[in-house]
Amino acid sequence: MLLLEAKQLEKTYGDRQVIQAEELFVYEGDRIGVVGKNGEGKSTLLKMLAGVLASDGSGFVKAYGDIAYIPQLEDRDASLDGRVKKQWNVSQASNERMSGGEQTRKKIAQALSTSAKILIADEPTSHLDLKGIEKLEAELIHFPGALILISHDRELLNRVCTSVWEVESGEVNQYDGNVDAYLQQKEHERERQQFEYVQFQKEKKRLEEAARKQSETSKSLRKAPKRMGNSEARLHKRSVGQKKAKLDNRAKAIRSRIEQLDVKEKPKEAKPIQFDVQTFQAMHSKTVLSFENVTIQVGESLLVSRISGSIQPGDKLAITGPNGAGKTTLLHLIEKANAPGIKLARPAVLATFHQRLEQLDEERSILENVSDSSAYEETFVRTVLARLLFREEEVHKKVGVLSGGERMKVALANVLLSQANVLLLDEPTNYLDLQSRQALVDVLQAYPGTVVFVTHDRHLLQSVATHVLPLEKGVITEVGRRTTAPVMKKDEELLTIEIELTETISKLSITTDEAEKDALEKRYEQLLEKKRSLAKRS
Repeated sequence: MLLLEAKQLEKTYGDRQVIQAEELFVYEGDRIGVVGKNGEGKSTLLKMLAGVLASDGSGFVKAYGDIAYIPQLEDRDASLDGRVKKQWNVSQASNERMSGGEQTRKKIAQALSTSAKILIADEPTSHLDLKGIEKLEAELIHFPGALILISHDRELLNRVCTSVWEVESGEVNQYDGNVDAYLQQKEHERERQQFEYVQFQKEKKRLEEAARKQSETSKSLRKAPKRMGNSEARLHKRSVGQKKAKLDNRAKAIRSRIEQLDVKEKPKEAKPIQFDVQTFQAMHSKTVLSFENVTIQVGESLLVSRISGSIQPGDKLAITGPNGAGKTTLLHLIEKANAPGIKLARPAVLATFHQRLEQLDEERSILENVSDSSAYEETFVRTVLARLLFREEEVHKKVGVLSGGERMKVALANVLLSQANVLLLDEPTNYLDLQSRQALVDVLQAYPGTVVFVTHDRHLLQSVATHVLPLEKGVITEVGRRTTAPVMKKDEELLTIEIELTETISKLSITTDEAEKDALEKRYEQLLEKKRSLAKRS
């Protein structure tokens, strides 16, 4: 049953068109995840669908049922019955006195307490801890109507959504399946673009060579020898002229064909992240960090007692637990390295990422801010910045003109590329879009040092953490190794396939033999199929 339709949606700010969507349909039971880079217009789209923001021009949205809308954090008061407040642990306090997590829970409770057929939610996991995210996930899965959801939480999107809307350059592109399926389809699109680009370059090169040969043959035609008589010379000149004209016309026709070729652009490829082991200051201590009966206390309040355990060089420790359990406090204690029971190896050089950004110089560029504290070559610094979506000339932007989310990424890059060998990260995925979060996963997987991080991001936890320290009020806890090893993006088999794919593409671009071309194209398709099968098994 159709619950919502939108046609000719447009929204322009200044000279920038943020949204242009011809038609969108939402049916009962739909679970739609809205993804895209920060600033692409995702929230604008949801506001238009929720009726909060009108479309420019003749665009309209028609809903066949009530809409419940969960906006991003803002003051929004409404009454809730006691049952719903208790279910979502909503405080009796006013919004001004609530924490970010409490305000988020209140907004969710307000939306779910209605009888709406359409639920539109903009970043509903903001400020929620793991338990809150899992509770929200269960509610969304069992929501009886249709759901349209913006989130950068990959696990939530995978478990809840059955389709994806990608907002890119103002357009809304639709994909079937969850986020993993969407990302796989995007990779297949990129592979196809690469193949078409290689074929285009090959055909262009073949035609250019054919045109060159025709022109050279035309130029090589000789004038009449001096020993020829006048009549013979005239005949020779006429014959040469005719041949030359034919050759020149052929060359012109070939060049015209080149101009008419459907131009294929080379898709952008992310460079692999590989830290220079010569530059990195390795640690040779057996233990980097150890806890022995550590207590976390804030004022008179005892949060956690008797934390024990240790980690070695190269380990990645995730500190988890509900809001208020003392995760950030423990990170500060490690940073100070003067709390009873916490021991940090002498060769340890710390770099800390937190939500405060005072370490950035607003008058200097992104590249200058990161390079100043980095021992790595500028090429590698640019590679990491490009993964965080600061590409080419964008690295020369001054930090002072960046958005809050962009500044967070610069601060992250500052820490990741510092001269430290132990990183302390407090909620590093906050304010990052899906693509930037995956880039962070890639960098942390490649990072040769030790990482201690606080997170509620399940994908980051599962992909990076080798050890977990769960904190819970009043519970004795210890560092434990994850029962499932982190999911590495590329194992040896996948890497081998990708290397052969690159070699095959390279050969395709230079071969002129048709039989070899057919064989290479067949091998290319086989390798793609192997890569897809491997991705499904991982």
